Amino acid sequence: MTEKQIHFGKFEFAKEKGLEYLVNENIPETDFLLINEPNESFSLMFEKDFPVFTVPQNSDRPYCLFELKRHDRVIKFYCPERHKNLDSVVWYFYVEVFDENGVAHGLPGQVRVGMSESCIRKAKGKLKFVDILEQVKLKTAIS
Repeated sequence: MTEKQIHFGKFEFAKEKGLEYLVNENIPETDFLLINEPNESFSLMFEKDFPVFTVPQNSDRPYCLFELKRHDRVIKFYCPERHKNLDSVVWYFYVEVFDENGVAHGLPGQVRVGMSESCIRKAKGKLKFVDILEQVKLKTAIS
């Protein structure tokens, strides 16, 4: 793991100034990754072998699904309806990054999102955590 890059499975994350990163520093390729925005607007979490989220059959909370489609990836968010008395929610996501042969490589995770309008940071007109997911790259040598 370099100072500017974090390796997580098949994926590579560029470290961005102003964000906090928690990784397993005991191994060269981390098996968990937490990316935290210090003002509590979001925390992205990735774990080795994290399951792809499926909406529970008997959920008392409705979920919505939204997708962002880009030329090299699809990002799917599973968002439960917000509870009135909570100031943050947990959304699950699944990123499919396509390699040069069009093969999809999946990256599931979750993000805690602060619902206060003053907490949500935007980058290039997008939510900052969406920008991070759009910049995740496949490592150059995938086994």
